[in-house]
Amino acid sequence: MAEQKERKPGTGVAFVNKNKKEDWHADWTGEFAAHDGTVYYLNVSKKVGGHSGTEYITVGLGKPKVAAGTSTAPNNSPQARPMSELQDLPDDLLF
Repeated sequence: MAEQKERKPGTGVAFVNKNKKEDWHADWTGEFAAHDGTVYYLNVSKKVGGHSGTEYITVGLGKPKVAAGTSTAPNNSPQARPMSELQDLPDDLLF
């Protein structure tokens, strides 16, 4: 498999989507490197305005790409709070 060239921050690349099977699939797919170093999937499509007939391009950033063997699941679990904080809650909470 060919090695991927590292992207400069703020740049991206897109290639013709050879796997396009539905109209809603992107015409071009690729990747975009954000300034913080995160690389995102990139989707680009050519559209035509319904009323005006003007052609335009849409660009969408997808989920971040991750290296093999790493997890994409964010750590959104609530943090445990000490009992001392919970004991300071008022007794008249409405819920």
